[in-house]
Order: sequence, then structure tokens, then C-alpha cells
Amino acid sequence: MRRLFLFAMVTAFFAAILPARAQTVDGIERAWRSWAAKYGQRTGGMVILHAGQPVREVAMGRAAVGAPVPLASLSKAITGVCIANLIDRGRLSFDTPLSQALARTFARIGTPADPRLLQVTISQLLVHRAGFGGKEDAEPLGAYLRRNTAQRTAFDTQLKWLLPLRLASAPGTRNTYSNAGYMVLGAVIEEASGRDYESYCKEAVLTPLGARNAALDPAWRIMASYGGWRMPLADYGRFYQAFALGNPALGPVSRAWMMSPDGKRVGGGVHYGLGTFVRPTPVGGGNFWHWGGWTYTMPGAYDGPLKASYSTFAVRWGAVDVNIVVSNEPALGEGSGQNELDGALSRAAGAVKSWP
Repeated sequence: MRRLFLFAMVTAFFAAILPARAQTVDGIERAWRSWAAKYGQRTGGMVILHAGQPVREVAMGRAAVGAPVPLASLSKAITGVCIANLIDRGRLSFDTPLSQALARTFARIGTPADPRLLQVTISQLLVHRAGFGGKEDAEPLGAYLRRNTAQRTAFDTQLKWLLPLRLASAPGTRNTYSNAGYMVLGAVIEEASGRDYESYCKEAVLTPLGARNAALDPAWRIMASYGGWRMPLADYGRFYQAFALGNPALGPVSRAWMMSPDGKRVGGGVHYGLGTFVRPTPVGGGNFWHWGGWTYTMPGAYDGPLKASYSTFAVRWGAVDVNIVVSNEPALGEGSGQNELDGALSRAAGAVKSWP
């Protein structure tokens, strides 16, 4: 009888403890680690923020908590918010054409062979509807890195790669994800601000949001505005709070534009905004997310052997005011692995009843 009593007590104890654990941030960490094991991700990190404050940061393999990590295409959101900052200050508008936004730059480096590029607007660049085909920068970058350093932003050089080309489609007609559009936006930021891209974004956006250790990756500054930022995961999580409802990093004009799906739809109730995917929600101002990844090998580069393979993921669920940022190595291909991580983290975050 005594054994039965003890067994019942132990069973009751674990029955009480296990659901409670599932309702804390422990459940989110377990979901990430389980996903990483399934997909062979041996090195990586994750940070969880609630109400804009880090509540859990973990790392595995060669990664270390608090160490800066390269962000790849998560950099696009930084560029997007920097553009929004310039719009909120009246230095640009979403309808400003490149003929105006880059007037001084075109006078210095030459004008596009395709006159339609001059009429591409800031809005079309932000939502990948500028008419680029998606691969304009790939081949020139490889040839460039054999003879030149990757440690300069080189906006003028990269713009010159575009000048002789014809747009793949009429501006505004087709959504085609492209690094080229966000490279152009980096040049726009420099012309509109009168500053270099990095220092302006740090001073105007990143530092005020608490991302004080953000900087362009010294080895990959060439990718600056479309893939070149590096910072601790917690800093990027703080930056991502810019998308929280009411956060002053975005003014009323920029926020209204970002939340409207007009001219931005990608399908399934989702649209593309300021360097992120956006799904408006009835509570909390919407969900935001983006993946990044960079795989590159060049033994004979000017800077010496270049080799990179990593992925990054950032997501914000407005209804629960949670941001999660993940990095992992090696790079993860597009497809079911991305969807599984998104779903697993979403379910785990939604189950949390007690936040630290």
C-alpha cells in the first residue's frame, strides 16, 4: 500500500511539473534543439525576447552566447527601416523615383541603359517589384571578388553592374526576390542622408533600438544593405521590436504603408514590407518573419579563401509580443525545414503561460 501511495505521489508530481515546463520558455528551447538535431544543425544559437527584452539565449557547438553572428538577408529589414526613417523625416517618399533618389549618383557614374529603371520607385524596390530578374549581382560579384576586396561596400561598383542591363519585367508588375533591389536602396540611403550607409543606420535606427553592437561584417561589407550586417542575436531581436505596434522607430506614414498589402502581396494573406514578410493580425499589429542564408566558396579570392555556410531566421508574433532570432550552421536549404522550425517555435511560444 505504501508503494502504491509513493507511486501515486511521484506520478502526480511529474504530471504537475511537465505541463508547467511546457508552458515556459523551456518549451521553446526544446523545440529549437529538437529541430536542430533532426536537420543536422550542430552549431547555432537562439534568442527569445518578450516585450522587447531577452528572456532566454542559448548556443550550441562552436557558437557562443552573445557573440556577433552574420545575418545574411536579415540585413534587408535594417535597410527597410532605415529607408522608413528617411521617409518619416521627409527626405524621401515611397513614390520617389530613382531619377530623383539617385540623381547625384547617376550624374557621377552614368545613367541606366534601360530608362525604366529611372522610374522605379522606393516602394517597388522595398517589395521586390523593381523589375530585376533576381540574379543580376551573382556573376559580377564572383568576378569582382577575384580581383577586389569584399571588405568595402562598393555601392558605385555594384550599381555599375546594373546600368547596362535591361529589366527582366516592367516595374511594379512582378514580385521577384532580388538582392539587387536592396543594394540600390543602400545607395539611396547614402545619397538621401549624406552619410555612409553603416553609420547612418547605426545612429538613426540600430542604436536607438538597443542594437549597440551592430556593425557590418568586416569580411563581407560588399553585401552591406542586402546581406552584410553582423551582431549578437539579442541585438537583432531588439532591432526587430521596431515592428511592434506603437514602436516609435516607425512613424505613422511608414507603418501604414508597411501594414497595407496593396501592391505588396505574395500570396496566402502575406505581403512583403520593410525587408520582412508581413501577415496582419487582429491583435498585436501583425506577424513578421524572414529567412537569410549565405553559402559561398572561393579559394582564389583577392582576400584569400572565402568560405561561408549559415542560415538565419527572425520572427515576431505580435499577439504575444515575442521575437525569436535563430542562427545555424551549415546553411539550411529552402523548404520543409524552414516551415517546420517556424511552426514548432510558433506552437511553443503560443503555449507559454509564464514569462520570466
